Amino acid sequence: MAAVPSDFFTPESMLTLAGATLITTVVTNTVQHVFNWNPKWFGLLIALIIALVGVFMTDSPKFVNYFMGVINGFLIYASSTGIMQMAGTEPERTKGAGKPRRRFWDKWY
Repeated sequence: MAAVPSDFFTPESMLTLAGATLITTVVTNTVQHVFNWNPKWFGLLIALIIALVGVFMTDSPKFVNYFMGVINGFLIYASSTGIMQMAGTEPERTKGAGKPRRRFWDKWY
C-alpha cells in the first residue's frame, strides 16, 4: 500500500518545475481573487522569488547559479501563464464600471 504524504509541498517538490508553476499559479490567483489586484508583473515576481530561493538553498551558489535562477524564473512564469491560458476565462465586466470583476481562475496577464 502506498504511503500518504504528510505534506502537500516540501522544499524539494516546491523547487521542481511543476511545483513552482503550481505555487505561482495558486499564489497569483489567490491574491487576485482576495484583493482584486492583478498586475501582470506579480506572477513573474513570484516565479523569480521561488527560483532564486532554490538557488539560495544550494550548498555553494555562484553568480552563474543566480543567472540560471532568473532564467528558470522566466520559465516558471511562462509555464504558469500557459496553465492560465488553458484554464482561464475572460473576466466579467461590471455594469457601468471600466474595471473587470475578477474570479479565481480568470486570466491574470
